[in-house]
Formats: sequence, C-alpha cells, structure tokens
Amino acid sequence: MTKIVIVGAGFGGLRVALDLEKKFHSDKDIQITLVDQRDYHLFNPNLFEVAASAEELTSLTQLKKSIALPLKDILQGKNIKLVIGELKQTDPQKKQILVGQKQIEFDYLILSLGSKSDFLNIPGAEKFGLVLKHLPDAFRIRNQVEFAIQSHKLDVNKKNLKIVVAGGGYTGLELAGELKGLVDFLAWENQYPREKIEIEVIEASPKLVSGFDSRLSQDAYDRLRDLAIHVRLSSRITEVEQNFISLMSGEKIAYDVLIWTVGIKPCPINCPVAMPLDHKGRLCTNEYLQLPGHQNIFALGDIACVVGINGQPVPASAQDAIDQGRYVAKVLPLVMRNKLPEEKYSAKSHGFIVNLGGKWAVVANKKFYTAGYLGYIVDQLAHIRYFASLIGIFKAIKYVWFEAELYSRND
Repeated sequence: MTKIVIVGAGFGGLRVALDLEKKFHSDKDIQITLVDQRDYHLFNPNLFEVAASAEELTSLTQLKKSIALPLKDILQGKNIKLVIGELKQTDPQKKQILVGQKQIEFDYLILSLGSKSDFLNIPGAEKFGLVLKHLPDAFRIRNQVEFAIQSHKLDVNKKNLKIVVAGGGYTGLELAGELKGLVDFLAWENQYPREKIEIEVIEASPKLVSGFDSRLSQDAYDRLRDLAIHVRLSSRITEVEQNFISLMSGEKIAYDVLIWTVGIKPCPINCPVAMPLDHKGRLCTNEYLQLPGHQNIFALGDIACVVGINGQPVPASAQDAIDQGRYVAKVLPLVMRNKLPEEKYSAKSHGFIVNLGGKWAVVANKKFYTAGYLGYIVDQLAHIRYFASLIGIFKAIKYVWFEAELYSRND
C-alpha cells in the first residue's frame, strides 16, 4: 500500500488532501493520512473579528463555530484518515514521522505546518506581546483589552489607556480597525471616557502594508485616521518592557496592551538530518515544490520558500497556499508513476483584501480596485467561494451569513 501523509490541515494541506482524495477515492492501494494538532480547520482571516468581539454580545461557542470548521465534518464520506496530534519529528531517511508518541510511516510526505509569530529577537517582545495566530490568542487579546479598561475604571487619576498594535501589515491593520468597535462598546459598558482610550499602530517601514500597492497603503492610512486610530510609521521597536516600548529613535512609549503582529516564521519540522533552508528558516523547494534531494517530500504554504517567476519568494497568503495545494495534488500522481511533471509551479497574481473596521474593506488586484462597503461585499463573496469548496455552496452561504451577523454586533 502506498502511504501519503499530509501534515497540517490549513489552507494548503486541506486542499491537497481533498484533491488527492478525489483522484484516489476508489484506489484501495493508496492511503491518505491527514495530521493536525487540532480537530478543526481554522479560518485565520477571521481571527481579528473574534479578537474584537465583545463578550456580552457573543458567546465562546458562537465565536468558535464562526472560525473553526470541524475536520470530521469536512472529511465526512472522504477516504482520508485523520490523526490529531503534534508533529514531534520528521525522519526522511526512515520515511516516518513522530506525532505525539505515534510513529507514522510514509511513502510520500507533504509538509504544510504553517507558521508562528516571529519576535525578531527583540528583547521582551515574546514575554509581553500578545500574538494572533490561533483561536485562544484571539480570546486572550479580547480579555486583556476588557481587563485593561475595567482596571482603569478604578483609577482615580483617570490616565489615558493605550492599546498598541505592533506591525502595520494585514493582520495588524485589520485588528486595529476592528478594535475600535470593541473599545467603543467596552467604554460605554464600563462608563469609561472613550476619549481616554487610544489605539496606535507602530510600523517599522515608511508605509503600511509594506511592499504592496501604494494606493492600498494610503487608503488604509486614511481609513485608520478616520477611525481615530493613530499610525506611527518608520518606527522600529528595539526593546519591549512591561508597559513600555523603546524605539530606535530613543523614544519610549507607554502601553497597557501590546499586540504583536510584526512577522511570522515557519513551524519547525524537527528533522535529524540537515534540510535546505532559506534565511528565514523556510524549507527550500524546487520547481515542483519538492525538497531538493527528497523527491518524495513536498512543502507548501508558510513553511516553504517557493520562488516565483520574478525570482522572489511567493507571499505567505492563503490564496497561494491553496494554489500550491492544488498543484501538489496534480503532480504527485505523476511522481508516483516516476514521471517528471511537464508543468512547473508558477505562482498566480492574487488580489488583496484588507478589512478596516465594520463593513469596510480595500480590494486590490490587477483589474479591480475599490475601498469601502463594496470591498466588504467582495470579501464576503470570497469567503462564500472558499467555504463552498469545503462544505458545498448552500452550507457556505448559511455559514457566511452567520459570521456576518455575529461580527457586526459591535460595529
């Protein structure tokens, strides 16, 4: 029996698993195993919504349902074996991985573990910064913001309360924009002066969403300004202490809640033999998304350094991970028959969607650009399209409607 093992049920891993299952559904000699730490597929793009949802307006059960799709529901009726556990070791020579205490053998391995927060070796950042990568992180941020406001309510000096979002990329901007609604509600609920609560985004580069469309950056900046969110550009953080941030300029900034969205780094695969890595620690891949020297091992998504036709690494986006998953599902059957794929991986140009508070988003691609409510509608349609690929169109529409109603309660 040929054993195909996929590690990671994120956007890329789940896509390759489902596409391979379609190809090999009736083949009893092929076993597909999907491994993940959790029993659900996390829809990361909505993490900021969960982090900014007021506890009094929603429930933990509703919020989890809105962002975590049970894998058993997605895989129902599929010939895919699901293993829940953490990857402890990957051994290419023995052709096996260690998940928890369980050894799993493979003939072909697809690594799609995703990423974790990168603190860039900045002293104190990991200790004092709140991250937004998983569902518990979102609840932690929400609770810390609420706790800070409740604590300041008892402060006789009534000093200003500051929430700092470190990082002006997609995650940081979306979270900052949505936090405005949460803060408005909590200030009203706790009878705390709203004007004494500040939200500030600190970005090291001279513009927001660095490296992408300048028009998008400017519209994002203007939108945050309209929401009374302060943006500090060209401000590199050098050290984090409890309640204080030091900048390269020498300035010190006081904060009450620090949310760290500066960058990401790949999750470790813990391999006993040296693997080809780029300067960010990502697995290097060839033109077929295979690891050099290991034709039976593929890597995709945030864990992989996939080079595009422009010679630059492909962005770490959900759309690119999905594309890579589709590609691996297409070429793996050829590799299994010892055929060299004619089609090399070529990254597509995707549009960008940034949600910035309430029903307002920026959508940018080569042929279309819009900012405002229409951008929000485009984003919702993109969500429906994605969920339809997992659970069918009718369930997808119902699911996105549920999300929209839930998240708009504190807009």
